[in-house]
Amino acid sequence: MLEILKLNHAIKDVPATPAQLKTLHATIKKVTEDLDGMRFNTAISAMMVFVNEAIAWETKPVSALRDFVILLAPFAPHIAEELWAKLGSSFVIRHSSLSYAAWPTFDASLLIEDTLEIPVQVNGKLRDVIKVAANADNATLEAAALASEKAKPFMDGKTVRKIIVVPKKLINIVVG
Repeated sequence: MLEILKLNHAIKDVPATPAQLKTLHATIKKVTEDLDGMRFNTAISAMMVFVNEAIAWETKPVSALRDFVILLAPFAPHIAEELWAKLGSSFVIRHSSLSYAAWPTFDASLLIEDTLEIPVQVNGKLRDVIKVAANADNATLEAAALASEKAKPFMDGKTVRKIIVVPKKLINIVVG
C-alpha cells in the first residue's frame, strides 16, 4: 500500500526530461517494430527495460506513462485500461477509453547518441570501456584508448605494434 502512495505522488503532469523522452521514444520505436515483425518477446523485453528505468525517475511524467500504457495495451489489455483510467482520473485525458487512443510515434531526433561507450582491448582482451563523442574520428579514438588508465598497465614496457579501430564499435591495441 505504501508503494502505491509513493507512486501516486511521483506521477505529475510535468514535461518529460530529455533522458525520459529518449527512453520513451526508444521503447516506442522498439515495440512498434517488434509488433510489426511479430517479435512479441522482444517487445515485452523493451517494455521491461522502460519500466526498470522509469522506476528510478523521481518524477514520473503522466504524458510518458500514458504513451507507455498504450504500448502495453496489446499485451495486457485489461490492466492497461485500468491504468489508463487511473492516469486520467486526476489529469486531463485525451480519450475516455484506451481503445480510442492513437498509437504513439517515435521521434528519431531524440534517439541520436551524443556519446558512445567504446570497449578498449589490449591484445584482444577487454581492459576498459571509454566514453567518447559520437562524432570522434579515429585519431581521437586512438588517443583516448592509449590514455586509458585501466589499459596502461597492460601496455607498460611494451611496444605498440598496431591499433585497430572499428569506428563506433571497438579499439584493439596490439602490443608485443
